[in-house]
Amino acid sequence: MLNTALQVLSKEGTITDNTYQLIAEDGILPQGDVVLTTAQLDQLENVQGKKALYITVDDSPEVNEFPLDQFDTILIEFAGFNDGRGYSFAALLRRQGYQGELRATGDIFKDVLNYLKRSGFDSFVVKEGKDIVEAAAGLNDFKHPYQASTAVTQASYQTGA
Repeated sequence: MLNTALQVLSKEGTITDNTYQLIAEDGILPQGDVVLTTAQLDQLENVQGKKALYITVDDSPEVNEFPLDQFDTILIEFAGFNDGRGYSFAALLRRQGYQGELRATGDIFKDVLNYLKRSGFDSFVVKEGKDIVEAAAGLNDFKHPYQASTAVTQASYQTGA
């Protein structure tokens, strides 16, 4: 599950503290910014601060309808390096019109950040035990991609750059 104590890395390379809190095990809704699981969507109208949705690999936006316009952030869990469903979920959410922040969480580290950014993610929670500053340096590993993406609408070879 999500570790809300970890810092957040933006696609621009800035590092900030996470502001989202989880609902306590006793069901008490915290004050401020709250992240809800798909099972807690009935609490959405009670959140006073920013609202976030936490999507796991079992919550595909292809088969579930979420009130996308009501969320400031959607966190997508990557259960493991070899599970690419989170990339597909991000693309699906963008195609469904979601304009807010997409945040990757779970097995996130330097080598995958470029691909996450190109898939439409805005921010990342780097895996516990990995250096977030080192990971931030990885955001600039590839400056001129050959393929267009959500992050690069026209590839370098198409622009002559």
